[in-house]
This record gives sequence, C-alpha cells and structure tokens, in this order.
Amino acid sequence: MRQLLILFFIIATTLSARGEDNIAVVPGEQYVLRNVATGSYLQKDGTTTTDESEASNWRVVTNDTIHYSDKEQLYFVYSDDIVMQLTNGGTGWKVSFSGKSNTTYVMPSTTTENAFKFRYRYLADTRFINVEVDGNGNEKLTAAKTQSAYNDWEFVPTSHPKDYRYRLMTMDRSSGNTKYTIAYLSHDIAGEPVWLSGWIAVPTSSEGGPSNADHVLFSTHYTMCKNSEVPSQSDPYDAYAFNLSTNKPVMIEPDYLGYGISKDREHPYCAPDIMAEESVDMILVCHDMLRDMHNMDCSTGEYPTYGIGYSQGGAIILACQRYVENSPKLTEEERQAIKWTRTCTGAGPYNSLATISQYLFQDKLSMPVAAPLLVMGMVAAYPDIFGDIPAERYFSDAFNGAGIVDKVRSTDYDIDELNDAIKKACGNTMQSMLSEEAKDFNSDLMQLLLKALGCSDLTRDWTPKAEIWFFHNTDDDVVPYLNTMSAYKSLKDRCLGGCSMHTTGVGMSHLAAAIDFMARMILGNYK
Repeated sequence: MRQLLILFFIIATTLSARGEDNIAVVPGEQYVLRNVATGSYLQKDGTTTTDESEASNWRVVTNDTIHYSDKEQLYFVYSDDIVMQLTNGGTGWKVSFSGKSNTTYVMPSTTTENAFKFRYRYLADTRFINVEVDGNGNEKLTAAKTQSAYNDWEFVPTSHPKDYRYRLMTMDRSSGNTKYTIAYLSHDIAGEPVWLSGWIAVPTSSEGGPSNADHVLFSTHYTMCKNSEVPSQSDPYDAYAFNLSTNKPVMIEPDYLGYGISKDREHPYCAPDIMAEESVDMILVCHDMLRDMHNMDCSTGEYPTYGIGYSQGGAIILACQRYVENSPKLTEEERQAIKWTRTCTGAGPYNSLATISQYLFQDKLSMPVAAPLLVMGMVAAYPDIFGDIPAERYFSDAFNGAGIVDKVRSTDYDIDELNDAIKKACGNTMQSMLSEEAKDFNSDLMQLLLKALGCSDLTRDWTPKAEIWFFHNTDDDVVPYLNTMSAYKSLKDRCLGGCSMHTTGVGMSHLAAAIDFMARMILGNYK
C-alpha cells in the first residue's frame, strides 16, 4: 500500500544512521549528494564537482514494487529523467545515469555516521557506488567491493533548488509502463498554496523513457471517506481503464483536498469551483512532469484530454470542463495545452440543492453518510457564507453524540462503516439526522445552507464547448435520476460540442451501475 505517511516513516527509518542518528530523506525534496571522503558533489553525468552551487539536484523516489530483503528499494531521480544506477547484467559492473529502471538501493553506512551507501547485488557479488581518486587527483565513479568512506554519501539540502510544482513520491515500472504517485502544488479554499497528491500512469517501455501516449484520460473518483482508499494510497478503482485500454492514455487521477498528503484539511465535498481548480491544477502540473520524465510536450494541444467520473467524480469532472472552458484563472495557452475534448459523467450530483431536496422529500436514505458529507462540504467550502457556524449545528443530538462528524473528518472510516455508525446512532432518515433548526427551511441556519448549495449548481450560467455524455441509472438509490435529467435538459441545447443522455444499469443500485459505467470506460468508449 502506498500510504504516504507510512512511506515517510519507512524512508525516515531506512535511510538513517545507526542508533539514535535518525536523518530523514524526504521523497520529492531536492538534495545534493556529497562524497564523505573527497567532499565532492555528484553530477548527473557521473562526474563530480567541488562547487556545491554547480552540483546536480537529486530527488528520492521509492519503487514500491521491488524489495531486497527487508529494505525498501529506491530510485534517485535527477530533476528531469536521469536515474542513477549501479548495474551488472553479466557483462561487468557499470555506474550509469539514464532513464532506465534499476534496483540500486540505499543503506545506512557502516563506516561513517549519518551517511549512506548505494548498493547493488548481482548473484553473490555486492558492490557500492564509489569515488576513486588517481595519482593526479582526478575522480571517477567505480563499483567498489569493500566498504569505505569513498562509497559513503551525505544528503545535503541544496542551496539552489529548482522550482518544481510536483514531487515524485513513488515510481513503479514493473508492468511495462510507468506509474507514479505525486505531490503537486495547488491552492486551498483561502487561495493559499497547498500540496495535494494523486496518481498517474504513463504508457512506456519497462525501462521508462519516452511515452507512446496519444491523449490524456483524466479521471475523478467517486465518494471515498477512508484515506487508504484514495488513488495515491492504493491502486485506483478505475486503473483497469489504463491497464486494459487500447487507446494508449496517460491517466491522471487526483486524491482531492482533504485526502492523501492533505488529509489534515477539510474536504470541500461537492463544492465544484474549488474541486475543479485543484483537479485541473494536477493536469497542468502533470504536463510539466510528462515533459521532464517522458519527453511529452503538451503545450501544443497534441494530447487532448478526455474526462470521466462517476457519482461525486461525475459532478467534479463536469465542473472541471466548466473550469477549463471558462475560468479566468487559466491562460489561453493552458486551455490549448489541456484541449478538453469530451466529458463522460455518470450519476453525478450536478445540482446539490436538488439532491438534498430529494433527500428531504424521501427522508429514508440508502447511503445516509451522503447527507453529512454534503453539509460538511458546504461549510468547509464557503466560509464567507457560514462564518464560524460549525457543521454540527445542522445535526441532531443523537447524531452529534455518536461523533459522526469527527469520524468523517478523521478519514479513518470507509462509507460502510460510517453508514453503520449513523444507523446505529439515529437511523437512516433525514428527520433523525437533522437538528430541529435544520428541519425548518425558513430558519436562518438553513438559508445559509441553501445559499451554499445553490453555488454548487453546474447546470446554469455556462455554455459548454466540449461534448458531454451523461450516464445514469433510472433506479439509482443514492443520486436521484432526475438530477441528471435536469442537467441534460438544461445543457443539451447550449452545449456546442453536443450533449447526449445514456440510460445504464436499469434495475441496478448506484454502486452496481457504477460497474456498468466503468466497464464502458474500460472498453474505451470514452474516446
């Protein structure tokens, strides 16, 4: 499991000196590598320099599919596509720097405090990346058999970091292509910089390098409440769309604010503007990464973007199209680079006000956690509307007494566990979940909520340019079918690229219909 907090712990303990000397090397951060014996710094072409300001910057990336003994295998990746490696394929030892995969890993030094060695084993032969100095003082890299200060390296925070908007957290080249988890720079609800995370898959050879992708498949995931389920923490549910697709996509999937490395933040559930901005930021950052790592220049629009999403992801993917086509925060060059071509959206709450109104009308909910998620999402996303009013004011004493809001915020519980907790505390009806004040639509408290929910309506105030395909199941037990019909009728005559409605999974539940939707996407029907 690629859980970033656990990953940080593994690296902090694996990349450490003996005993109490515990020095963390953080994935994605930039360092220069200094040889202990010579004091020189390692360059990306395998040479050394005595000037730190000229030294190459290196970033550590885990390869979580390859392990040796109980040690985590690691790549050290230069700022672009250069990987340091020590190899022996039966033809002799070689220290090289390229984009190819390797199994070189880092171990704490046994000869120098607070230093590390790069080690590789071929059969029974173990070697270390070593600096050798000849009689004239010239240095070169060799594969040493014995351990000494000449193969001890120190990680020194660089004095000249490159201005990256992304950090590679993990890299997996085991399946004939390359998959990453990354941290990327975006903005939070207040407009302040924040690091978010997500998952990327790129069709490449098993050695990495240039990609043969011809488009981007941007996928926004359905409602997930447990942090260990989100894309950067485990294989995304729709990764099959990448593994089985014959369309050769680069697949990109964000975790969302409040999950992954931002799990300590409030999640703005179903708030389209902030969710779209942060999600589209990942596309643009991935353009940087694809250029650096795989020689893909997305700036010309050569790699069009197709969007897919189901349930919460369905609303977010439609919001992303609206953001790409209309937001003044994007430049025309960025719109051209993204080249949004089609949106395939399934069973999304495109109008959250209509959704919660339907919940109040039907009262009994098959997924009761949807109600607190909507309320909490609005309170988190619109502080200018709610001020210091806590989400708990909208819920009954029985609901609050069970600590449901805290359970949701913890991201330690999945949807089924939260549904069970709500049913046990107060049942699965809106009447049992809501406070008396929240049951009165005319109360000041509810007027604030209704105002916020109105801000999340994706069915008005824009003219879509790219094609939209709506999918929904007439018997959906979570997101009302009328929600999609309303969105379709509102947008179909205005959508310049064309708008179509597809009924799927008749007689199925919301979850079962998701399988039907994703099967279509896996077969490449989005394109």
